[in-house]
Formats: sequence, structure tokens, C-alpha cells
Amino acid sequence: MRKLFTLRNRRKIILAAVFSVIAFVGFAQSYEIQRIKEQLADHPQQDTFRVNRLNAIGNSMVRLSSDQLAKIADEALFISRKLKYTTGEGYALMVKARANYYAGNIEAGKTLLTQADSIARENNDQTLQIWVLSRFSGCYDEQDNKRSLDYALKAEKAAEKVGNAALLSWMENTVATEYISMSNCSQGLEQTVKALKSGEESNCGDCIVQAYLKLGLIYSLIGDFDISNQYYQKYQEGAEKLGYSKSITSVAFVDIGENYRLTGKYPEALKAYRSDLTNDLNIYNRPISESNIADVYVRMDSLEPAFQYAFKSLDETRKNGDVTDQGWIFGILSRAYLKKKMPDSALYYGRLGMEASDKSGALEFMRDNSLALSNAYAFKKDFDDAYKYHIRYISYRDSMVNNEIKNKAEVIDNNYNMEKKEGQIALLSQQKKAQQTFLVGVSVVLLLILGLAVVLLRSNRSKKKANVLLQMQKAEIDSKASELATQKESLQKSHDNVEKLAEVGRKITSSLSVEKIIGTVYDNVNALMDAAVFGIGIYNEKMRRLEFPSTYENGQALPFYSNDVDDKNRFGSVCFKSGKEIIIGNLDKEFKDHLQEVATPDEGGQPDSLIFLPLITKDKKLGVITVQSFRGNAYSDYQLYMLRNIATYTAIAIENAESYEFLNEAMSSLKSTQSQLIHSEKMASLGELTAGIAHEIQNPLNFVNNFSDVNMEMITELTEEINNGNFVEAKNIARDLKANEEKINHHGRRADSIVKGMLLHSQKSAGEKEPTDINALCDEYLRLSYHGIRAKDKAFNSEMKLDLGTGVEKINIIPQDIGRVFLNLYNNAFYAVNEKKKLLNGTFTPIVSVSTRRHGNGVAITVSDNGNGIPQNLIEKIFQPFFTTKPTGSGTGLGLSQSYDIIKAHGGEIKVDTEEGSGTKFVVGLPDKEFENFATSAER
Repeated sequence: MRKLFTLRNRRKIILAAVFSVIAFVGFAQSYEIQRIKEQLADHPQQDTFRVNRLNAIGNSMVRLSSDQLAKIADEALFISRKLKYTTGEGYALMVKARANYYAGNIEAGKTLLTQADSIARENNDQTLQIWVLSRFSGCYDEQDNKRSLDYALKAEKAAEKVGNAALLSWMENTVATEYISMSNCSQGLEQTVKALKSGEESNCGDCIVQAYLKLGLIYSLIGDFDISNQYYQKYQEGAEKLGYSKSITSVAFVDIGENYRLTGKYPEALKAYRSDLTNDLNIYNRPISESNIADVYVRMDSLEPAFQYAFKSLDETRKNGDVTDQGWIFGILSRAYLKKKMPDSALYYGRLGMEASDKSGALEFMRDNSLALSNAYAFKKDFDDAYKYHIRYISYRDSMVNNEIKNKAEVIDNNYNMEKKEGQIALLSQQKKAQQTFLVGVSVVLLLILGLAVVLLRSNRSKKKANVLLQMQKAEIDSKASELATQKESLQKSHDNVEKLAEVGRKITSSLSVEKIIGTVYDNVNALMDAAVFGIGIYNEKMRRLEFPSTYENGQALPFYSNDVDDKNRFGSVCFKSGKEIIIGNLDKEFKDHLQEVATPDEGGQPDSLIFLPLITKDKKLGVITVQSFRGNAYSDYQLYMLRNIATYTAIAIENAESYEFLNEAMSSLKSTQSQLIHSEKMASLGELTAGIAHEIQNPLNFVNNFSDVNMEMITELTEEINNGNFVEAKNIARDLKANEEKINHHGRRADSIVKGMLLHSQKSAGEKEPTDINALCDEYLRLSYHGIRAKDKAFNSEMKLDLGTGVEKINIIPQDIGRVFLNLYNNAFYAVNEKKKLLNGTFTPIVSVSTRRHGNGVAITVSDNGNGIPQNLIEKIFQPFFTTKPTGSGTGLGLSQSYDIIKAHGGEIKVDTEEGSGTKFVVGLPDKEFENFATSAER
């Protein structure tokens, strides 16, 4: 009985849907997802609203590819981390885990789920923790059912503590799935009924239909196909009401297809399986459908297609590591080879099937492979082994499907129905009691009326007076009732107007595009009144004109046109300049109240009724809105009232759109300025470095020139001594020449080293780390910084102290980037001591100190000076981009900001310790190779 196919197919849908149903308040249905996509399109702002809706799509029941899911997750993660919105980050990590799962990267998915779990624990977010446990259950579903069940039970236990019945129902459904995966129909049935009760208690339609789906599967497993199909029918009906897409509800057809296969209706079963293969299944679902087709062909004795589908599905399960389904496929191949009269091959695959089934714990496949091995041994006349495996087959079969389980299923089902009927009886009793109370009350009232009638009968005079009084009171009550009804109708109409205007206002102000605003306003105005002609004119201050970008006549868009704002014969211009409304019911009679003559329209006909309203917000005139009709007196007071409110919303929306456009321009300008400043900082840094290198290279060049001059003189002397036959002196001169040549070579190499260092620094960083001697890097850039400042200021001088630790080995860094950090820190230190020296008129000795030490899992580099220090109120700002304490023109404020980013990118940290008036100390911590590898693996 290969019924596990539908369960495992369904499990993927459950795990994909749970977030949207609970955590995001009902976003499982396909029409809801479409609404979310529209909201995202209208809401480009990077805020929590957008994060939540991205996560809702990523965790919905709509089938998406792994690439689509990864794209959604990356955007949600980027915005969440930017906003420090940890809840959104946790759910986005789960979307990314789902994308990896669909792509076959299960281990990467587990790592992402671990990160989401850490966020849930830090925030004490119990709901997020429950979903993480549920997803972990899904990760182990293909390889280790027992571990998968353990995670599902933990999720259920945690959901019980939360007190959310819908959430509990989903977890109970998940546990039921695991029990059925392990062929434990009894426990699976109990869990599914619990899930159904919790779903009905919380009115969670998604929970209920998933329970129906599992009940159909369980009854199929125990052989009661009529009840099974009834539950599948319930699932389909419920899923259609909830708006599930066909790709999801088709699972019920496949389940019914299973029932066809198990009852010998093979053509119907093949049709169902093939239709499911067209539903864009992921890498785990496709081999299951293919293996079921292979099983049907074996049953039909069509062995060639059976082998084709079986081996294809086996290759796919080996790629994705699905041990459970391999146990099933090996059993199919064993039966197929036996029908081909190849018993040795049948035994080979039967043993593989038993091994895989034992590993996964799938009782159903242990049963099937035991029967396959028994038949293969019997074919070879090895009746001892055949009997042994036949006994195992009977044991497995009886433990799965026996009368006890069937009876238990009937008892659970009857108890569930009984509880429902008892609830209905209690409700009817309560209603009956209420009816009895009502009847008693009516009886009391009737007795009181009878008593009153007796009293009235005793006195005719009193009766007449009472009748007159009652008539008067009745008339008064009728009058007040009529008045109250009118007031109620008026209040209801006002309430409806407010609701309608609020909805219209939200639609109009939700966009930042002027064209979209005009289109939205037109749609809503056209629904309220006769807007045969509609337009919005926006004031262009530079051109001093009203511009109508989108005007409509009878639903057709007219070309762009504009009116001079000073044109006294244009209604729009007059309305705008005066700031007053123009309302006309008969153009021929009333136009003279506003204009001297009516201008002929540039496009379309001449209307008879028209309204022009100014668009004003915060005392600022933005334009006009006009609605016109070809009928006389076309507009009521109510329609005018509604249009006035719409005009207010329109003015706000246009102002927002203009502000947004202004902000975009300002941001573009700001980015351009920032780029220029960053380039300026880089050029300044390169200039200082070049000056230091030039000053540094001058010393070895002087040595080379001086020794070259001396050697020229010594060569002349050597020649003279040789000519005079004084070879002893000649040899002494030759030794001196050799020593001088060695010094020339030494200083030449030193100059070569300095030039190579300059080229290395000027090159663009490739972003690749390499083992680097941090002590040598500290020393080299200290000298370059010092000589660079000396090249600009000959009067500058400072004492430098180097204390380089002997235990500091090479560490993995990007030398160009870390060198730039040291250069920034050294330049700041020399600048600080130089400023203090100027302030104290030479009575101060500048000192810049550099030390390196091994510290914990890394290296600590300390750069300190005895300058003026940094004021305490500025400490928190020094690492901010463009913040500087230097005078205007002396610094861009990017050095420390860039240094901070470089150190953080290396997995290190930078700290500052300062005392105003005494000096500043910067400590840079960099991880060594071992620590870095540990950090990287922890992030993955």
C-alpha cells in the first residue's frame, strides 16, 4: 500500500502554509496573496509593513520556486536588519530556509532555522519558536522520521502553553503527519481528531481542511476507502471555499487516485498521478509520483515503463537524500525483477529495501519488502528463508492494519460525533430554557394587563380619562419615534459617508505618483456622480499656469493642456486665484457671475453643469479639481459635500507626491556630494601617503648617490696603485669598493621595497585576505605617515615609540585595507600632537606610540598620543560619516568612518579611550586565522 505518497506530498503543503495562516492572520488563500502583491506594488517604502507582507507571501501556500523565495527572503532580511526589526528578520530567515529546502540545500536550511531560533529565544517570541520547531520537523522528514516526530511533539507541547487554539491545531496536524509517516495509524488518528477539534474551536478553516485530508489518508491506509473518499470530498469543498489554488487542491484527486490503485482501477490511478506531475512539484514530490506510476505498471505487468519510472525516481531520491522513499522504490524493483523471472536481482533490491526501511523506520515498507523477499526466495525454492520473511510480512501487516485499529478508529470517530451531538443538544436545551423564560415573562405581562383591565372596568370615568391620556401619549410617542427615525437615518447616512470618505481617502493618499492620484480620484468621483468631464489642474509656479495632465471626457483621456493662471475667462484660473468655489447648474445663465465670456473647449463638448473647487492644504494653493456634466443642475448637495472632502484628500496626496519628488532630488544631490567627499578623502589619503613615500625614499637614494661618488674616486686610486705596482694597497681599495657596492645594493633594495609598497597601496583592494605580518605593517605605515606630514610641514617633529609584541604571528587580513586604517589613525595622532604643540608654543614634546599584543583569539593594536584628547560629548559621533573636529577644509570626516567599516568587515572591533587634555588611545582588535574560521562557520 503506497499510501505514503499523498501524506508526504501533503506534508510539504502544510509546512509551507503554517506561517501565513497563523502568524500573518489568514494569508493562505490565493486571492489574499494577490491582494498582498498589490499592496507591495503600492507600498515601495522599506518599513515593517513591507517586511510583513513579503514574509506573508514567502510563507504562504502558493507554490513558488526556490529562486523566487530567495529573492523575497533577501529583500525582507535587508529591510529588517536595516530597521533592526528582529521579528521580521526571524520570519524572513524561515522563508530563506524554505527556499534552500526546495533547492535541495537542507543543511543550509537548518543553519538558517537555527539563526531564526536564536532570534526567537532572545525576544522570547514563543510563536516564532513553535514555527521553527515545526520547520525543523520538516527538514528531517526525508531522512529520520523519529527525529522529525521529536521536533513535532516539542512544537505541539509549546503550542499548548501559548493558548492559541488555531496554532495548536496546526501543531497537532504536524504530529499526526509524522505518526502516519511511520505507519502508526492509531496514534495518527488520535492526533488528527485532536487537530480537528482545536480547528473547530478556533474556527480555523485551514486547520479543519488539513485534518480532513489526513483522515482521508488514514481510512485509506486501514482499507476503508468509502469513508476515505468522503473525507477527501470534505477537504475539496472546504479548500474551494477558502480560495485554495488548483495546484494545492489537486492533492485530493491524487489521494483518490491512490484509492483507485489500491482497488485495482489502474488506468484511473495513472491519470491522477500524471496530472499531479504537471503541477510544478519540487524535487521531493516528483520522484514520489514517478515511483507510484512505476508501481501501477508492475501491477499491470507492463515491466518496461515500470523499470523506466522506478530507476528515474530512485536517482532523484538518491540526489536529495530521501532514504524513506528509497525503501519504497527498492521494493517496486524487487517485485518487477521477480515478474521478469530474475530472482537474484529481486533478492538484491529486496534486501536494499529492507535496509533503507529499517533505517527510516517506515513500517509500511518493511512489510512490502518482506513480502517481496519471501516471494523471491520461494521462486528459488529456498523455502526456509521464504517462510522466515513471510512471518515477518504477517507481523508487519498485522501491526499496521488489524481489527483493533479499525475498531479504535470507529470509537474515536463515534466519540467525536457524540461530542458534537452533545454540544448541539446543550445548545438546544439552552434555547429551550430561554423560550420557557420568555413564555413566563409573557404570562406575567398578560396577567398584569388583565388586572389593569379589571381596574379600568370598575370606573367608566377613569377609563375615558385614561383613554384620552393614552391617545395623547401615543401621539407624542409616535411623533418622537418619527423624529428619532429621521435622526437615526441621518446619523446612519453620515456614518456611511464618513466610512466611504475614509476609504476613498486611503486610496487617494496611498500613492506618490501624480498620474496615479488623478486616476484614483477619477475612478471614485465617477462612481459618486456624473463625471462626464473630469480634470485636475496642478499649479506650475515657474510657468505661472495650471497644467491638466490627465483630463477625461466620457471615460476617454484628453491630451495635456494648460491655462494661464491670469486668464480671467477660464474657470480654473479664476477658481485658483480667488481660492473660491465655482458651482454652476446652468452655464448659459450663470457664467456671467464669474466670467465675461466662456472660452470654447480645446477638446470635447461644452458642458451645462460644472463644479470647480480649489485644492488647498496648509494655506498653500496647489491647483483645482473640476467635475462637469452635459445635463443641467446635475449635482446634489450630497455630491458637492463628497467632492469637497475628496478635494481635501487630493490636495494632501498631491502635496505628498511633490514632497516625495523633492526628497528624491535632495537625496540624489546628497549622494553626489557624498561621493565627491569620499573621492576627496581618498585623494587626500593618497597624497599624504605619496608625500611620506617620497620623503622616505630620499634617504636610500642619497646613500646610493654618495657611495657611487666615493666609488668613482676609489676606482681612480685603484688604477694608480696598480700602475705603481703597489698591489697590497690596491687589494685594500678593492675591499672598500666591494663594501661600498654592498651598501649601494642594500639601499637600492630598500628603495625598491618602498616603491613596491606604494604600488600595493595605490592598487584597488581585491577583497581577498592573505597572511600578513601585522608588526611589519604597523612599522611601515607609521614611518610613511610621519614622513608624509614632515613633507608638508618641515617644522613638524614628533617622538615615535614602537612596542611590537614578539608573539604576534601573521594573521589573515586584506593588507591594503588594514594599512589604510593604520594610516588614518597615525595621521590623526600626529595632527593631534602637532596642534597641542602649537597651542603650548614649543614647551611640549609630541609622542605617538604604537604597540601590538596577542589578545585572546586575536591581536590587539594600540595607537596612542599625548595630544589634547577628544571632548566627551563628541565620543559617540567620531565614527559617523562626515563628522570631523578639524577646521573646515582640513578634513572630510570619512577617515574614522571608513576605518570602522573595514575593521567590522574583518570581524574585528575598534575602541577609543580618551581624556580631554591628556591624549587619546585607539585599540584595534583583529581575529587571527583560527578565530576567523570559527566565526565564519558560526555565521553559516
